[in-house]
Amino acid sequence: MDRINEAIELLRKMVAIPSVEGKEKAVGDFLAEYAASLGMTVEKQIVEGDRANVIAKIKIGKGGKTVLLNSHMDVVPPGDGWNTNPYELVVKGDKAYGRGSTDAKGALTAFLIATKNIIENPDGLNGNIIFTAVIDEESYSKGARYMAENRSIEADYGIIGEPTMSNVYIWHKGSIRPVIKIKGRSAHASTPELGISAVRVASYISNLVDEVQKKLFANRHPVAGSSSISITMLKAGTKENVLPDICEMTIDRRMIPGEDEKETIESIEKICKDAEKKFPGASVEIDHYIITTGPASEVKPDSEIAKIAYAACEEVTGIKQVPNGTDCNTDMNHFIRMGIPCVIIGPGTLKVAHMPNEYVELKQLKLAYKVHEKVIRSLLK
Repeated sequence: MDRINEAIELLRKMVAIPSVEGKEKAVGDFLAEYAASLGMTVEKQIVEGDRANVIAKIKIGKGGKTVLLNSHMDVVPPGDGWNTNPYELVVKGDKAYGRGSTDAKGALTAFLIATKNIIENPDGLNGNIIFTAVIDEESYSKGARYMAENRSIEADYGIIGEPTMSNVYIWHKGSIRPVIKIKGRSAHASTPELGISAVRVASYISNLVDEVQKKLFANRHPVAGSSSISITMLKAGTKENVLPDICEMTIDRRMIPGEDEKETIESIEKICKDAEKKFPGASVEIDHYIITTGPASEVKPDSEIAKIAYAACEEVTGIKQVPNGTDCNTDMNHFIRMGIPCVIIGPGTLKVAHMPNEYVELKQLKLAYKVHEKVIRSLLK
C-alpha cells in the first residue's frame, strides 16, 4: 500500500520533537500513543529518570514466531550550518530535511507504516511483531543495554533500523575506548634523569600501538575490512619546567565482526605491562572505559534471517543483495547478545547523518517501509 503522504506526516511530527540525549520523553510519548492507536499493547520501560524505552507488541493472526523492529529515538544536536529549521521537516523536491530524518526517525517511520499495513492486511500471517524505540543509542546505548541486561524481550528475528539505503546489512563494526593512566615521577625539567616522564612513557606506548595496528591491518574480515587502534586524546603536564608525573591517554579501538572483546582488552593490558617493563618505577594501567555503543556483531550470509531478508529485499527493490554492513556502531550487538539474529535495514544514507541539512529522500522512505513490510511478512510466513 502506498502511504507516502502518511509517512511524511508521521516523520514531520517526530522531527518537530527535539530528542537529543536525555530528552527523549516527548517523542517516546508520541510513539507510544501512535503505536497504541494501531492496536498495539504498549509499555514504557523506565531506564533512568524520565528516560524510557517504548515497547509495543501485537499478535498477528494466531501468533507464532516473533519479529523485533528496533531503532532509536535520540538524535545528535543540530549544530550550525542549517539552511532550514532543523526541527521542522522541510520537503524540497524529493528530499525531506530535518534533524533525525535519516538517523533514525526515518527508520522509526518506516517500521510503523510497515506494521500498520500488516495489521490492516495480515494476509493469512500468524506471528508477533514487537516494535521497540530506545533511548541513548547515539551515546552509550543505555536503552538497548538495559533491554539486554534485563532480558526484556524474546524474539526469533530482529530488524535494526539504521540508514542502509534500504539494503540489507548483516554486520557492523564495534568499539571500546580504554583510558590509560600513566604515573611516572616528577622532577625539575633541568634534571630529567631524576624523574620518570609520563609523556615519555606515553610516547613509547604510541610506538607499541603502531605495532599493534600493523598486525590488525593484516587481520581482515572478508567484507568489513580491518580493525584499528588509535590514540585520540592525551592529557599531561602542570608547568613548563616540571617533568610530568601523570599522563592520561584515551585509545579508540575499532573491532571487526569475529573479534573477541575479552582478547581485545587483554591486548591493551599487555601494552600497559610492556610499558611498565620499559620504564621501571612507572605505573601504567587502564583506569576506566568510556562507554560506547558496544562490540561488533554479525549474522552469516547463509543464515536463515539473511537469506530471507535478501530475497524479500530483492523482490521489492530489484537490487541484488550482497554481504554488506556498516563501519558505525549500532544497537544490533545488544540484541545479538540476547540470542536474536538481526539484520540492519533503513532509509537514507549515513553520509548525511549527524550533518547540517540532514535529509532523507522520499523515494527512500517509501522504499524502506515497503522493504520492511516484505521482510516481516517473509519472516512470519
